[in-house]
Amino acid sequence: MEKKIAENFLYHIWDEQHLKKSLQTSNGLDLKILFQGKWNTDAGPDFINSILLLNNEKVQGDIEIHRTEYDWKAHNHQEDSNYNNVILHVVFENEHNKEFTITENGTKIPILELRNNLDQQLEKLWKRFGGKPFDTTQKGTIECQLSREITKKVLENILKKMGLQRFNKKCKRFSAELVNSDFNQILYEGIFEALGYSKNKNAFYKLAKLLSYKRLQTLIKECKDENDLFSILLYASGLTLEDYHFEWVEESLLERNREMISKLDMLIEPIKKSTWNFFRSRPQNHPVNRMWQITPFLFHTMQRGNLINSIISIFSVPDTTVVQTKEIEKHFIELLEFPERSSIGKSRCRDIFANIVLPVSFVYAQTLNYIAMQEFILKVYSGLSKLSDNHITKYMKLLFKDQLSFLVTLEIQQGMIQLYYQFCAHHECENCTNNLIQK
Repeated sequence: MEKKIAENFLYHIWDEQHLKKSLQTSNGLDLKILFQGKWNTDAGPDFINSILLLNNEKVQGDIEIHRTEYDWKAHNHQEDSNYNNVILHVVFENEHNKEFTITENGTKIPILELRNNLDQQLEKLWKRFGGKPFDTTQKGTIECQLSREITKKVLENILKKMGLQRFNKKCKRFSAELVNSDFNQILYEGIFEALGYSKNKNAFYKLAKLLSYKRLQTLIKECKDENDLFSILLYASGLTLEDYHFEWVEESLLERNREMISKLDMLIEPIKKSTWNFFRSRPQNHPVNRMWQITPFLFHTMQRGNLINSIISIFSVPDTTVVQTKEIEKHFIELLEFPERSSIGKSRCRDIFANIVLPVSFVYAQTLNYIAMQEFILKVYSGLSKLSDNHITKYMKLLFKDQLSFLVTLEIQQGMIQLYYQFCAHHECENCTNNLIQK
């Protein structure tokens, strides 16, 4: 039976912690698992944000699970920097009695062998989990002390308060970035980061730094239209149009692209192609496609003046006491939509509006002491409907399934995320309850 054991089975064992109470790693460290971590559905280690006690020292990081210790090398993890945050290598069998596993940056990480550390007989666990796919929602492992002690009204107030706290944190971050930047650049960087989702967030940020907004404003003089601007972004990204097969690529665009490249050579040193992550990337989210979608917006806002003026005009309404939240958001989405182009998508536009445009605009109003505009932006924030759920909000809904009968707005949804990062991600249940419940 042991030959049949696959990693999927071991995920169940680790997630539900079917382990003896007293554990030791292969190099003799006492081990206590405070939090097994969250299943990682993307590239990289199997469980993330785990919390362990190694010889009574608290450490937080990722967990990688294999059938044997040699699978680390077989999968070339020693060459992959994505695994440098692994703090424990969990294996069913340590075939060669290795004391530790070595990461790409040379760190020695301890090994836990499961085979002789199970809390039940292997046969019983195999009957329960052997043929089952791993449940990525981890419903069976979720417990929450806070959810047992509060009413839905108390929870609603807590999440609204934490939602405002999260908004203020974003504002402080953008305000700090102004020290060495300006409003056009931080908006530009924020929008580009959002285009990259989690996979290419850093790559798009590098592109926005390399090809700054001011530099783009000078280069746009060479552009006949948004297609030329697209060629500039594409060249700076280190990617080439010929390598991909999008339905919107025509020969005339390829020719214009070649013309622009000949002008840009020696003016821009592109970022490396290896910066981009194409692992499990859908065509809609491909970096080249995202650059194609955003260039009309950049081109037209530059023609009208600049980025911050185009954005802030959304909030320059005659009567700030009346808040048509959906209309304000719709106005921004219309700025990004061009019928002749594939759309960025309403969901992504809403993410950009909520997470970038609102806090940056609020900082702008603060800087110029526009009190009425500050109040108006906060009303928009509190009145917007929630964004699409992610793994964090789905997790929080499972925690509070008995109390979440009220309307979940953007502010409340952001409050869930703040609560997660402040307490749940660190498994700080006691601190969470003590801090959030009025004794």
